[in-house]
Amino acid sequence: MVVIQNGDVFGPEALGKCDILTGGNEILAIESKINPKVLPGEVDVIDAEGMLVVPGFIDGHQHFTGGGGEGGFQSRTPEMWLSMNIANGVTTAVGLLGTDALTRTVENLYAKTQAFNAEGITAFMLTGSYWLPSPTIAGTVGRDMIYIGPVIGVKLAMADQRGPHFNAKDLATLASDVRVAALVADKPGIITVHVGVNPDGLDLIFEVIEKHAIRADMFIPTHINRKKSKARDQALELAKCGAVIDATCVNKMPEEADNHVSAADFACLADENKLFDQVSFSSDAGGSLPKWNADRSRILGMEIGAPESLLFELKRLVTDKGMDLGKALRPLTTTPAKIYGLAGHKGSIAIGAHADTLVLDPDTLEIRDVMAKGRIMMRNKVIERKGYFE
Repeated sequence: MVVIQNGDVFGPEALGKCDILTGGNEILAIESKINPKVLPGEVDVIDAEGMLVVPGFIDGHQHFTGGGGEGGFQSRTPEMWLSMNIANGVTTAVGLLGTDALTRTVENLYAKTQAFNAEGITAFMLTGSYWLPSPTIAGTVGRDMIYIGPVIGVKLAMADQRGPHFNAKDLATLASDVRVAALVADKPGIITVHVGVNPDGLDLIFEVIEKHAIRADMFIPTHINRKKSKARDQALELAKCGAVIDATCVNKMPEEADNHVSAADFACLADENKLFDQVSFSSDAGGSLPKWNADRSRILGMEIGAPESLLFELKRLVTDKGMDLGKALRPLTTTPAKIYGLAGHKGSIAIGAHADTLVLDPDTLEIRDVMAKGRIMMRNKVIERKGYFE
């Protein structure tokens, strides 16, 4: 058991100063004061006096096995390590493939997902990649969702010159396969859609909703935090229909010429449209961030997405935008918990929820301590549990 004492707790709603008792992978009690000396057995204590206690972050878009490759074999980004997530407060993550489904496979992604689960965080995955038909393990997207435990949906790309070319009937067929499998397997059944810069934007999604009665909330368009554009405006319209739209976080402010805006800026735009709770944040960790020439025919350089961008955007919401911490936490906690079928378990501090918690410095919002699955993974900024080969 672990007792977190004297912290100012956000669940993510403000709960005030209180103590939290965890046992195994569960929050057992939240009280004004919990005396560890009266508890049976060995009890570890985290003193959070003067600190903030918040839920662990949920990152719904990570390239566990790396991404990239568009600049040649040497540009393939490396696999992620457990410590990359722990150091940045990610206690639950969803892995997926990117452009390259040729040298990277869904089978390899499954193995890395299970490795993360064994090493101490909670990990899920999406089958598929950019492509349609989707690469799978068991033969179809539906079979992957039913027979492979961590698979909760599928990844797909649209409006991208590197992606597949398909019609509304193809998309509706995929969505129906996902929907039936989700019902049978009792899983969320999501389609995370990488949205490129082609002018068709989200046209096909609206077509399948209107003509084939596909549910809008199955789709999670991502990389959508852009300056004014057709795709951005369509994403906001899709959010009004019940979908959650995913903003890709940055770890530095975009340059003036960049087409993207920070996730915090996009969330504030959504808030102005009364759609704040329809926005999630993700890091694109492990994925490539290519820099293209003017006609996007050649890559000039490449960076790698990192989980630290989540904290950068949280700080922007609180420090630069003046947003209440409890509200600013929602795109990292309760909103992704809702879309990934984890509400009540992940993304919240409540009795019966999973024991995934962070202790933050109130002045800087830097992470001091991390608990995942009830285990202390980082204490006083020192990582205590690393990956198998770290």
